[in-house]
Amino acid sequence: MGTQCSSYVFFFGLVLISCAVQAAHVGPEFTDWSSITKLENALRAATALPLSSQKLILNKIGDALVGVGGGPRCNVFGGLDSCVAVPEDSDYAKLCSSFNKRVDCAFEMEALEGIHKDPDSVMKAILTKDNGDPPCPKCYAALHQFWCAQTVPACGTFDKVVDEILPMISSVALKKLTPVSALQLAVPRMLQTASLGLPCRKMCNAVTQTCGCGQAATFGEVMKSIQERTSDGFSTNMSVSTAKEVFQNIWDKPVCDLFAEESVPGFVGICDGPSEEPNCAWCSNKNHPRNIHAQIVAQIAQTISGVMQGGLQTILGEAGGEKHKGSVDTWKWNQEERPDTHKKHGHTAVTLILLLLLAVAVVALVAALKIQRTRQQPSQYIDLNSMGYTPPVL
Repeated sequence: MGTQCSSYVFFFGLVLISCAVQAAHVGPEFTDWSSITKLENALRAATALPLSSQKLILNKIGDALVGVGGGPRCNVFGGLDSCVAVPEDSDYAKLCSSFNKRVDCAFEMEALEGIHKDPDSVMKAILTKDNGDPPCPKCYAALHQFWCAQTVPACGTFDKVVDEILPMISSVALKKLTPVSALQLAVPRMLQTASLGLPCRKMCNAVTQTCGCGQAATFGEVMKSIQERTSDGFSTNMSVSTAKEVFQNIWDKPVCDLFAEESVPGFVGICDGPSEEPNCAWCSNKNHPRNIHAQIVAQIAQTISGVMQGGLQTILGEAGGEKHKGSVDTWKWNQEERPDTHKKHGHTAVTLILLLLLAVAVVALVAALKIQRTRQQPSQYIDLNSMGYTPPVL
């Protein structure tokens, strides 16, 4: 019985891999949900698998897609084993004296290809326009250090975020939560998990103390400020109304509270610089900058919008069924309040590829859960150990 079960799980993995390879060839148009549901027997088996086994399947899919149809050069679902080294001669390494030496395969393009110019020039121009002279080198240094650590997260960050995405989708497919409520609950967990590979809170506080004269800003305040000051060149890639809904549970939270303390177990990000910095000269003139945290918040918002545009919105809509599909269709991934805004992409290009691959795997699990509900089978894991099969622990 154990051998039969193991073979059945392996068969299911092969089915998903074949579907994934097909998707890599046909591109983003692969949205034929009905064809997936025809794999009924294999899909029903998938619903019994715990998260560790689902991730094993994703790992196999990632292996199969390396280099296929212009796909990734490494296994995006390979976890720590798929992390790549950042070359010392890359543009990113030249711009950043302190950076994560190894990064997830998911962020390889950001580390090696996505850096085209020094971001300091943008913030310096904004601060000069707002405050005039004298300049504040400590502020510029704090902003630059934080940008370097936030742009390319540490090895293992993406794998931890996937751990939050999969249960969120399952909760919608099982009708435990609506797509909107599931995303609202998951976003804080996704950001908290990601913060373990991002710059520490001390580095964010250094930006607040120097550039912002010690005045902390909430996430919502910065989001609205970005919308109002489009001439600054920052973009959140979403409307304010969408942002208020998606980020409901962190809207009133201070920006720096979204980042982890260096002492938090599991923290592997960058934590350089002193814990406290003196205020800039413009603070004595009570001329406090309004948009100091814009760069930080814009990168967070662009990452979430990229994930949603890359496939997660479609997955949540399908998982929620016709009753809730309309609720996710109202989300607007551009700053519609200001049509002239120049749209900038953070990790969007990367996540478009990643979520296409993730969608191929997760859609099968969603379809399986729908079949399970239709047949009124209990929504619980099967004790595979009693059947002679022990799921791998990743």
